[in-house]
Amino acid sequence: MNFNSSPKFYSSQNDFKKGVILILIGAACFSTKAIFVKLTLAHGVDAITALMLRMLFALPYYLGVIIFSPSITKEKIQSAPWGKLLVIGLLGYYLASLFDFLGLQYVQANLERLIVFVYPTLVLLLGAWIFKRKISRQQAIAVGITYSGILIACISQDFDFKSSNIGLGIFYIFLSALTYAFYLVYSDNLIKQMGIVTFNSLSMLIAVIAVLIHFGWIYGIDIFHYDWQVYVYGALMGVIATVVPTLALTKGISLIGSSNAAILSTFGPVATILMSYFILHEPFSLTQGVGTILVLLGVLFLGLRGKG
Repeated sequence: MNFNSSPKFYSSQNDFKKGVILILIGAACFSTKAIFVKLTLAHGVDAITALMLRMLFALPYYLGVIIFSPSITKEKIQSAPWGKLLVIGLLGYYLASLFDFLGLQYVQANLERLIVFVYPTLVLLLGAWIFKRKISRQQAIAVGITYSGILIACISQDFDFKSSNIGLGIFYIFLSALTYAFYLVYSDNLIKQMGIVTFNSLSMLIAVIAVLIHFGWIYGIDIFHYDWQVYVYGALMGVIATVVPTLALTKGISLIGSSNAAILSTFGPVATILMSYFILHEPFSLTQGVGTILVLLGVLFLGLRGKG
């Protein structure tokens, strides 16, 4: 037995477990976004305003990290691949968020989660197509289990397909899933090149600036005439649904890779169903419970077996 290799093996397994936990935390926090958006929209604001408030409340954190973090040096900023970083920042947290918020104006939160979570499949397909990454048998099985759970959990929902705008909402949310999948696929190499903190902070800052410019172009700079609840929900979106999950997911991706992270993130719809029940007081059926169990089994299958 080669005892010298044991610590390295243990460290690798331990890192993978940490990555699994971080991705699950990030997925759960991201899932609060749909709840907070619905609560915000109920006060008469539109998707652009809700997204602006989310980014505005997240902005101080990312500015603080860029200014005060010792891991972000002047040399790192100057040597950053700004062209690629600009594209990634606009894809991941500007366009993906914008399309998602627009779609939530027309569809229910549970339907939004179901559509958004086609992105793990998109990530695997894009990774195989662009980078020739092999889709392992374990990943395929995990996708099958989790997607079965998502479908079962959401099938009992009373979706209003007669709405004249539901098709538009579905289209917007699918675009959100597609742009986010591109973000995940291309983020791997940039994270390795730039480091987690630098990549996360600069890409989010790009997205925040893009959102603020978008809002200012349409509505100007007057942001102090909304109901007080709108600002509370905006702050919660900025911290719980933005800062915390972006940190958790970025670190998680660096530990287990984008394909595994995408599969594990399918825990998100389960979290949305639970929060919809407790916060929005939507019904929770036996069918949803069965779907929840399947999703958790799929997540555990990937997490306990190690890297695919």
